[in-house]
Amino acid sequence: MPVVRSVPAASVFRMTRATLLLLGLLICFTACTTTRNTLFLEIDSSAQRGDFDGAINLLEENERTLYTDRDGVLLHLDRGMLLHFAGRHRESVLELQEAERLIEEYFTLQLRQAATSLLLNDTAMNYAGEDFEDIYLNVFNALSFLAMDDPQAAFVEIRRIDNKLNLLETKYRSLAAGFASADQFGAPPPDPGDTRFYNSALARYLSLVIYRSEGNRDSARISFEQMENAFAEQRTLYPHSNPISSKSIEPTDGIPLSVIAFSGRSPIKRASTLRIRTERNRVIVIVSQEDDLGLIPSTYLSFEFPVEAGYNFRFELPRMEMRGSEVTRIRVLANGQELGDVGLLEDMQRIAYETFQVSRPIVFVRSVVRATLKGIAGQRAGRAMEEAGVASGSAIGWLAGAIGSIATDIALDQSEQADLRISRFFPAFAHAGEWALAPGTYRIEVEYLGPRGLLWRDDLGDVHIRPGSPNLVSSFFNG
Repeated sequence: MPVVRSVPAASVFRMTRATLLLLGLLICFTACTTTRNTLFLEIDSSAQRGDFDGAINLLEENERTLYTDRDGVLLHLDRGMLLHFAGRHRESVLELQEAERLIEEYFTLQLRQAATSLLLNDTAMNYAGEDFEDIYLNVFNALSFLAMDDPQAAFVEIRRIDNKLNLLETKYRSLAAGFASADQFGAPPPDPGDTRFYNSALARYLSLVIYRSEGNRDSARISFEQMENAFAEQRTLYPHSNPISSKSIEPTDGIPLSVIAFSGRSPIKRASTLRIRTERNRVIVIVSQEDDLGLIPSTYLSFEFPVEAGYNFRFELPRMEMRGSEVTRIRVLANGQELGDVGLLEDMQRIAYETFQVSRPIVFVRSVVRATLKGIAGQRAGRAMEEAGVASGSAIGWLAGAIGSIATDIALDQSEQADLRISRFFPAFAHAGEWALAPGTYRIEVEYLGPRGLLWRDDLGDVHIRPGSPNLVSSFFNG
C-alpha cells in the first residue's frame, strides 16, 4: 500500500494562494493588453481622418496605459511622428531627437550587459527601436527643419542617415560577438544577417533639393547619381523606376516645386509560435506551417545543447507584417489645376522588413536558449507542485497542485511571448514629383485616390514659390 505523506494545511493554503495570485496576474495582463489595443485603434482612427491634434491628445491622455517605463523610445517616436504630421515641427524634432538619443543609449547598454540580456526576455528590456525607425526619424527631422527654413540643420539629419546605414551590419556583429562571449550554455553563436540596404533614394533626393536651392549644381548632380545608384544597385528594394528624372538638375525657366507624399502605415509585428523538443544533449526547434490539410510540423533547427531528453515547450518570435496602403494614385493640384501624379520613390515598408532581418538571427538564438532554460526550470517546478498536491492526501491539495502546474505552464508561455513593440505612425511609402512653376503663391492640394475614387484631399494651403528656396512640401495620408 503506498505511503501518503502528510503536508501541513498552511503549505496547501500558501500553494493555493500563490496559484490564484498567478492566475490573477495573467488575467490582468490580458485585460491591460485589450485596453491598450482599443486605445491605439482610436488614435489610428483620428490620424486617418487627418485629426492629428486629436490623436496627440488621445495619446497624451492615456500615456501611462499605452506605454510602460521601458517604452520611452516608442512614446517619443509615436508622439514625434504625430506632431510632425500636425505641422508642429519644432516639437516634433525635440521628440524624435530624444527617441534617437534613447535608441543609442539602450543599444549601447545591450552591448555592455550581454551576459544579462542573453537570459532576459526582450519585453523586459528597454525597447531600443528597429533600424528603420532609427533611420527614418532623421528623414522627418530633415523635413521639419526644411519647413522651419533651416536647410543646414536638415543636412545634418541626412548625414546621420548615411552614417547609420554604413554602420548597420557592424553594430549587430558587435552585439552578436558580445552574446557569443557571454554564452555559457553551448548554444550556436548568433550570426546577424546581411543587409542589402545601404543607400536611401529618399535621403539622396532631399540632398538634391537642398543643393539645387543653393545653386550648387555639382553637388545636386552627385546626389542625383547616388539616387540612381540606389535604384540600380538595390533592385530588390527598388524594383520600380526612379520618379525623378535628370531634368531635376538641369536649368529651367521656372522654379521647381518638389512634392513628397507619404501614404499607408508602416509594418506591425505579429507573433510566430515555435516549439522546442529536447533529446539527450540536443535541442530541436519545430515550427508549424499551415497548408490545406492543417498544421504540418517541421524541424526548423537542431543543435547540441546540455539538456535531458523529454521536455516540450513553446516560445514566440516576432515577425513583421505589412500594412501597406489602399492608395493607388496620388495627384497634385495647384490653384485647382492638376499638375500631375507623384511616383513611388521609396518603399519604406519593404526597407523596414529588410533591416529587420539583420537582427532576426540574433533574436532567434537568444529566444531558443532562454526558452530552453526557463522551460526546463518551469516544467520541473510544475511537476514538483503536482507531486506536492498528491502527497498532501487531500482533494484541495491535489487540486491546488494541478492548478499550480497549469498556471506555471501558462506563466512560462506568457513570459516567452514575442516582443511586438513597434512604432505605429511611420508611413509605408514615399512618393515624389516635381513641376516647374513661375514665382508666386499657389494653393497646393494633394489628392489620394483608391480603386473607388478619392480617399483623402490634403489641402496644404498657400505655398510661396521663390528662387533660392527648396520649395519642397510634404503630405501624408494614413491609409
